Amino acid sequence: MNVRDFTFDHYGRLLDAALDNGYTFYTLHDYVTRSDHDSPYIVVRHDVDRKVSTARSMARVEAERDVPTSYYFRTSTFSPETVAEVSELGHEVGYHYEDLVKTRGDLEAAHERFGRNLAQFREHTDVTTICPHGSPLSPHHNLDMWSNGYEIEDYGLLAESYLSVDTNSDDAGKPSYVSDTGRDWGTTVADFGRISTTDDLIAGLESDGCERLYLLVHPGRWSRNPAEHVQRVAWDLAAEAGKSTARGVHAIGRTSSDRITRVLRERV
Repeated sequence: MNVRDFTFDHYGRLLDAALDNGYTFYTLHDYVTRSDHDSPYIVVRHDVDRKVSTARSMARVEAERDVPTSYYFRTSTFSPETVAEVSELGHEVGYHYEDLVKTRGDLEAAHERFGRNLAQFREHTDVTTICPHGSPLSPHHNLDMWSNGYEIEDYGLLAESYLSVDTNSDDAGKPSYVSDTGRDWGTTVADFGRISTTDDLIAGLESDGCERLYLLVHPGRWSRNPAEHVQRVAWDLAAEAGKSTARGVHAIGRTSSDRITRVLRERV
């Protein structure tokens, strides 16, 4: 865990390094609807699990640089005012679903809940892509909703954040998935090497070894000022300690996510 990392200063430098080195930013919607992509490129996904005000601040930081990204809101973090601001700043808004966990594995009930929540989101914003929320303390995996004949197309959706993007850090022709889960980017890119800190990631952008990236950035892990940084680090230390006992049962998101993505695809 990198306790000195994950500040807005780091994030701004990350965006600037990408722009200075000619990267194109894609939302998930734009990525899946294009047949070809400018290289180098980055797809940035934000899971808004908590700290909505930080997400709004991050959306503004990106908009100041004309960087479009994708924001996924849980029912607990969604509000019409927030999604209106994020959308007006040029970002994509999607549904961060957790319906299978909330219904304790009842697939039919999960889809009933999913349909209601998606409809409520769509009353305020156009939703075409979705992303599962990870619940490491639950024996259920939200991505398992897409089994037994259920398809995202049934809901008029274009993409699911794991199932619709083919990532592989060992294949330079595919995007490498890099996540800030656990306050450590925690992956190795074949043509560059190990990426743990944001400075490592910036170095990768400045090299020729990270030309295609799919970044998961949790706004709630990033701090806007020193006092907030102390709070974030303390919360993450406590959260990671609590999760450690559940990781053998269920985990999502962290990693060299290529392995996770392959596992998830095999399960549906």
